[in-house]
Amino acid sequence: MIRRYVVLSKVTFYMATSDFALKNHNVKAFGQDAALVIEMNNEDVSSSKPSPFSNEIDNYYLTLHVAPRNAKKDYDWGSNRSVLLKLSTNEVMQMASVFLRIMHTLKIDKRKTSHHGHVVYKNISVTPNERGGLLLSAGIVPVDKDGLKPFMHMGPVSQMDCVKIGLYILGYLAQKTPWVSSESIITALRLSEAKNSK
Repeated sequence: MIRRYVVLSKVTFYMATSDFALKNHNVKAFGQDAALVIEMNNEDVSSSKPSPFSNEIDNYYLTLHVAPRNAKKDYDWGSNRSVLLKLSTNEVMQMASVFLRIMHTLKIDKRKTSHHGHVVYKNISVTPNERGGLLLSAGIVPVDKDGLKPFMHMGPVSQMDCVKIGLYILGYLAQKTPWVSSESIITALRLSEAKNSK
């Protein structure tokens, strides 16, 4: 087991690389109308030829899953009314920026992908909430009018949930780039946002 320490705002967190492979590694936020889960997944590459330029950590990725609340006061994670999106590396960094309040807004527009056998555009946005925290919206628009109707879910994310989600994604990025400290990642995200805002 390889051990290292990550220093963030004068607080030291112990992490071990074996922890990265734990199942059901996710962070959640629940609202009255919808719930959000960001989860770490492991891509199955057992049939692929090993590469000297990649390692086990490279096979991990994050998904964003938003589900509406139903009449039973539960969340429809498996229904075609939920939105599941595999995040790219750039989108993960943008998610970290917006939930750590480095970046004000995030928009993923018209991501063409599949949804329960249909070809759709998936849209995600995270914007400031006047009542505090952030406002998340997630929905789909079908490419073809084949019976699936467009929908959008919206829900507030409290300030403490924003911190929890932001730290979770930051920890993921720190594990994906073990040669870079969490402080350096935050600095890079701030510099990138400062450059974009000019």
